[in-house]
Amino acid sequence: MNHQSRRAETTPIPTDVDARRDPVVELDDLSVAFGSGSDEVEVVRGVSLRIERGQRVGLVGESGSGKSVTARAIMQLLPAPGRVSSGRVLIEGAVASPRGARRWRGTTVAMITQDPLSSLNPLVRIGAQMTEMLRHHRGLSRAQARAQALELLEAVGIPDPPRTFRQFPSVLSGGMRQRVALAIAISCRPRLLIADEPTTALDVTIQAQVLDLLEAMSAESESAVLLISHDLGVVANFCDTIVVMYAGRVVETGTTDQILDETAHPYTLALLASVPSMGGDLPERLASIPGSPPAPGVVTPGCPFAPRCPIAQDRCSREAPALVGPPGRSVACHAFGDASWPRPVSVGGAP
Repeated sequence: MNHQSRRAETTPIPTDVDARRDPVVELDDLSVAFGSGSDEVEVVRGVSLRIERGQRVGLVGESGSGKSVTARAIMQLLPAPGRVSSGRVLIEGAVASPRGARRWRGTTVAMITQDPLSSLNPLVRIGAQMTEMLRHHRGLSRAQARAQALELLEAVGIPDPPRTFRQFPSVLSGGMRQRVALAIAISCRPRLLIADEPTTALDVTIQAQVLDLLEAMSAESESAVLLISHDLGVVANFCDTIVVMYAGRVVETGTTDQILDETAHPYTLALLASVPSMGGDLPERLASIPGSPPAPGVVTPGCPFAPRCPIAQDRCSREAPALVGPPGRSVACHAFGDASWPRPVSVGGAP
């Protein structure tokens, strides 16, 4: 996989570096459930994660793996009847709760959702939504907020910022709404920006511009970014750390180089094998992971990936592997570190 770094000129983002050194966000054995009693379904189980200032973390996995639910748990925005069933979310060392989220949501931690229509008010003009945030959280005057909003709209690639400033979200395309949502999310200089598939609706040129903007924000103000994406090429380009989730659990963590060059979990290897390569001979057909992930909340006695794993053994169907390894490099696989287990040389037909 090609994961060269890119550098491009971007509109500078004002900086406001906080001297605190606590992790911006820490998840301590977090589990999330929906429903209650006999109908309770646990869709995220035992996730532990630290995100430091300036760190760029990629959260990857197939649809239904628990990525977006984890992000919403951080933001205290779980839809009813969702709840944190066990574990904790810490925001700069303090336990997060829905009641106290107004103090830090948007400033300490902000989020771009996958569907911008869910975060933009269809009855309020773009300019009013942007200036409200800037005036409330940063204390800017009306004129200052308008000028800053126009700068942010230009920074995210809006071709005519004054016109967009006066429009309602409903008249904008999906890609334009996504850029507006990004502008609002970064307007208050959050110390962590959670970006849930932020480039899905964008063409490749604007995608690169948005990623360069996020990189500039991260570098200049020590802001952390949690990038949730199906696009492993984007994650490899942008992130310094990758967390792989499957069936609501973390199955592998490591630096980007470790995940790409020293892949340890068969599921991670399968994800990488299914990404088209820009170099070499093209295969007759793209690789795919056989089978399907378990339905959310389904708990199996063994490893949830075992039915799809090319190196699964009897133990895998009986015993769930623990997440083990040194700090920052962990794997949930019985084969990890065991020389007697074969390493898969192909997944889904990909070499």
